[in-house]
Amino acid sequence: MDKPWGAGRDALLAYAAGAVGATANLALIAFYALQANHPERGDSLGVANDLIGAFGSALLIPVTLGLRRHLPRRRTVNLTQAIGVTAGAVLTLTSLLLVFGAVPFTVATPISLIAYLLFAAWLLLVNRWLRQSQALRGPFRLGQYLGAAAIAGAAIAGLGALPPAMSWPRLAVFATGGMLFGIAILGTPIWLLLLGRALTNTADATRPAHIHETGQPAHESGLVP
Repeated sequence: MDKPWGAGRDALLAYAAGAVGATANLALIAFYALQANHPERGDSLGVANDLIGAFGSALLIPVTLGLRRHLPRRRTVNLTQAIGVTAGAVLTLTSLLLVFGAVPFTVATPISLIAYLLFAAWLLLVNRWLRQSQALRGPFRLGQYLGAAAIAGAAIAGLGALPPAMSWPRLAVFATGGMLFGIAILGTPIWLLLLGRALTNTADATRPAHIHETGQPAHESGLVP
């Protein structure tokens, strides 16, 4: 059984990753909204989105590692976990390099998209394993849907290159793929927040009854003579 303080720490990390990710998404939405009306005033929001996004991506790494204790012991699981950690590291590094001007937007964007697709594959597989093992009760169906939506959205958007340029079929395909990909990006922080709640419940359920709220055994806290 998982140690309560381990699950509690993982819960805090999931909450933090979810909150930071949601903040980054709000900054991105505000950036595009401001660009539509005042293009010259949106740069600061773009930089803020990249910085906050880098922090959120970095937090995905310990969240990924923390879920390992709830997964089955398989070689494919180890490989998938390595992919998840790599995706978080690449997303973090790419965002920071973009902020400091080390790489241009045209280079950073495709790298970030590929890294996010790797993360989406991790999201899909890990949530599938968690549902099957029932080692932890949480938002795993949602996680599967989000991972699948990102992968499907990228695949559909890729098909948009087939119709003639600027044709209605191409625009419709791009819009469909972009909508699915956007749902995955906006939904991932929600999944992380729900995961934090699930891990909190696990920590509460595994905490021994004789442990006081301060974290001390009852006899040390004065409750038991």
